[in-house]
Amino acid sequence: MSSINTNVSSVQINADLVKIVSGYVLLQESRNVLKGNCPFHQDNAASFMVAPAKNIFKCFGCGKEGGPVEFMVLIKNRNITKIQ
Repeated sequence: MSSINTNVSSVQINADLVKIVSGYVLLQESRNVLKGNCPFHQDNAASFMVAPAKNIFKCFGCGKEGGPVEFMVLIKNRNITKIQ
């Protein structure tokens, strides 16, 4: 496994997605997930969900999904090797 893959795996497991996303999206509790307006498209329906127990997100409007690394790649509009 390359060092990039090792670092990505470590971040996916150890990074707190709720803390990361909260810097960009106002999240509100809704049962076992948090929801808010998607930062990746024009969203007025709070279609963006974060599952803290699984450390993943999904937007049911635009289809974007993933973990902490994917969120940062999308929000910063960069490739995985340039996220710091």
